[in-house]
Parts: sequence; C-alpha cells; structure tokens
Amino acid sequence: MMIQIISIIIILLLAMIVSGNNLSASVGTILGSRIVKNWVGLLIGAGGFSSGLLLEGGFLANSIYRIMPADSTFILLNVSISFVIFIFATYYRIPLSLTMAIVGVAIGISLRTGYSMDTLYTMTVLTAWILAPILSIAISFYMNMRMNRMKVNNVWKVTGTYKILLIIISFLTAFTLGANTFGLLYSLAPHSYLMLALMVFFIFIGSTFLSGGVIKRVSQDVYSMRYLNAFVSLFVSSVLVEGATFFSIPLSNTQTLTSSVFGSGLSYRTKLMFPKAFLVVVLMWIASPLIGMAAGFIIA
Repeated sequence: MMIQIISIIIILLLAMIVSGNNLSASVGTILGSRIVKNWVGLLIGAGGFSSGLLLEGGFLANSIYRIMPADSTFILLNVSISFVIFIFATYYRIPLSLTMAIVGVAIGISLRTGYSMDTLYTMTVLTAWILAPILSIAISFYMNMRMNRMKVNNVWKVTGTYKILLIIISFLTAFTLGANTFGLLYSLAPHSYLMLALMVFFIFIGSTFLSGGVIKRVSQDVYSMRYLNAFVSLFVSSVLVEGATFFSIPLSNTQTLTSSVFGSGLSYRTKLMFPKAFLVVVLMWIASPLIGMAAGFIIA
C-alpha cells in the first residue's frame, strides 16, 4: 500500500512539473505576442492538458505494460528514476522528454527481470521516435515554403486570421500533450475518478506556478518565430502526436515541436539560425531513454 501511495505522489508531482514545463510550448506564442492575456493563456494551456487526459488519456492505458511488468514495485522504480532524470533536465533547462525516459526505464527493467515484453510494439515505439522528428522537419519545411509563397492582398485580415488559428492550435497542442504524456503518466497510477481529479488539480497548479518556458527558449534560440511559422510548427506537432495517441504510441511533444520549429527555421532562409540548440536537444533525445534504460537495468 505504501509503495502505491509513494508512486501516486511522484506521479502527481510529475504532472505538476510537466504542465509547468510545457505550458509555454503550447501557449508561448499567443502569450508572447499578447494575442491573449496571461490568465486566458493559462486556461487554454491547462484546459487543453486536462481535456486531453480526460478524453483520450485512455488510449495509453496499457501501453507501458506491454513493455514492463505491471508490478507496484517496478512502477515505483520507473516513476522514481524518471522523476530524477526529468528534474535534472528541468534544472538545467534542457527540453528532455519524460515520455522517452519512462519508456527507457521500462525497457531496462524488462531486460533485467527477463519480462517478455511485446517486442513488435516496442520496436514500433522506437521507430516512431526516429521517424517523428524527420517527418516534423520535412512537413514543417514544406508547409512553410508553400504558405510563404502565397500572395496576401489584405495583410491585416490575414494577421487576424492567424491570431484566431494560433489560439485554436495552441489549445490542440496542449490537448495532444494531455492525451499522450499525461495519459502515459495516468497509466502508471490506479485508475479512478479521484486520481483523474487529482491529476487535473496538479496540472492547473503546475501551469499556474511552474511555467518555465523550455521549448519557448529553444524556439527563440533557433530563430525568431512569426505567426505563420508558429502556427505551422504547432499544427505539425499536434497532428503527429494525436496520430500516435490513437495507435497507443507514447510520443513526445518536445520531440515533434522542437523538430517542427527547426523545419520552419530551415524554410526561412533570410533568418539567422542557430542549430547548436537543436543539436543539444537531439543529443538529449538519444541520451534520456538510454540513461533511463541503464538506470532501470542496474537498479531493478
């Protein structure tokens, strides 16, 4: 019983930190450009996280147990290791994927315990992690190139339209993160209405008091975002994560959004780009599941 209680506490803390860490990824553009007020942006972000968890979080309900044993001790081990890795990354403002860390730890635990994981499913997840950033960059690059060539007769009308679209896509970005990342977290907890209510509460607490701006910082390091580029980046990321959610594949918004931002930057040839920030993120994508897998294997 005590093991389960500790696991729940860590899961709720992770929900709080992740929501704060990723709020700017969803609503950073509409807040930074003052399209909406701060409290409205907070409601859009936290509301999107919560709606995604409540409506589609169930798609990830059994995903992690296709990789690791459904044992309370191993669940505590997984969330504890993932918590330490994620806190370390948050402290150093590195856009680490909690999703990748959790799956990496699960693989390490299974390798150590000899658990018969679903190999096909695991390989599908790993393949998705490789293809998602490539698709994000390619699609974002293509869409930006096409849309930048479109003739604009009424600049103010187009700008107003983009503002509305950005508000909508910001909510959808938060929604997909709620469905996938928070859905994965919920899969590690006891399934109940009380647990869902607690997660929603901690999501709003984290969004209100812990919003740090990791991905917003990355987007600023790569290049200066404009309405068109921001919309395309958020749209591509949302579509890919939503698609992965329907197939019960844990996929990181951090991964898809950062790649989409980079793809948008590549399409804007007149802008000075700083690929170093993107390369740091890529290295962390590789390192986080490997670190998690090694820790899970050694400690299990």
